[in-house]
Amino acid sequence: MDKNIVALGLMSGTSMDGIDASIIRSDGDEYIDIIGNLYLKYDPELKKKIQEFTNKINTLEDLKSNIEEYKNLERKITLKHQEIISEIYKKFEIRANIIGFHGQTILHKPLQNFSIQMGNAELLSQLSKTDVVYQFRQNDIKNGGQGAPLTPIYHHNLKKKLNLKMPVLFLNIGGIANYTFSKNDYFCAKDAGPGNCLMDMYIKQKKNLDYDENGDRARSGKIDKTLISNMLDHYMYNSNQHHSLDIKDFDINFVKGLNTEDGLANLNYYSAKIIYEKVTKDITDEFLLILCGGGRKNKTLISNLKSLFNNTIHDIDEFNIDGDFIESQAFAYLSIRSIYNKFISFPETTMVKKSITGGVLIKSV
Repeated sequence: MDKNIVALGLMSGTSMDGIDASIIRSDGDEYIDIIGNLYLKYDPELKKKIQEFTNKINTLEDLKSNIEEYKNLERKITLKHQEIISEIYKKFEIRANIIGFHGQTILHKPLQNFSIQMGNAELLSQLSKTDVVYQFRQNDIKNGGQGAPLTPIYHHNLKKKLNLKMPVLFLNIGGIANYTFSKNDYFCAKDAGPGNCLMDMYIKQKKNLDYDENGDRARSGKIDKTLISNMLDHYMYNSNQHHSLDIKDFDINFVKGLNTEDGLANLNYYSAKIIYEKVTKDITDEFLLILCGGGRKNKTLISNLKSLFNNTIHDIDEFNIDGDFIESQAFAYLSIRSIYNKFISFPETTMVKKSITGGVLIKSV
């Protein structure tokens, strides 16, 4: 019996800029065939509404007080997801057997036992006429885990697909940065700190831009290493209990008063330094460092990481895999593992008490 399933993964990350979609064929284990990827950008009005809503939701009580706005926005986000489903099916002339639907994270508070992703899986299943798996994080949190990161099992088997023999550290830089370390049959993972989120937040406030393209503005600024050191000590002291992170775990007030370029330079180096400190604290083996996620395009951030790690850094694109779509591929892969009742989270990746499966299946009518 052929255990390979065609799955579509949908991911909208903490940058809140749009939706990544990927179609893969896999057995949920070592066989992974990447069929195609597609990106759909949120229109400016929808992005603004998502950001404004997210900014005012800090507790479950906030959510209850704004439930009608939540439902209205959730419907719009779900319809946007259906739009990219139609487009990717048309582009690659293939339909998926299952959809892995992550949704848009509004609030991630694992220490308070919840993580909220906006998206109506029932509606998406009806519209797409496809079975949908969603709520990937909830079972992990219910069993003592932190609900993230969930991509490590995909990274681990991607290493096997690429036939890489030496230990590999996959560093995914999105809004939040996370890593997966894979060596032989062992793998572990953790959120490593801010990726793009602090820089994006800052340049939005200062210049109403979505990001510092290529890190150009940061490159022209001056770094205050005393300021960085003080903030790093404060962050590392307060982050010991955090295995997974939310963008609301950070603030950018420490660069208040600096000009835009200096502010970005310090936030860029600070983000790189946290990633370096977290990784080197946990991983003592030598490893091949492979970058994925949108942050790999920030040349100043990558330059800072190279100088800190004193190591060659590889872009996953060098291995003929598009680094913008690793997470959407991962959620396609996780949807297959979910319907096969395979583990998707592990004590070494989320701090869950024991390895468990996850995700809720919605059957299309």
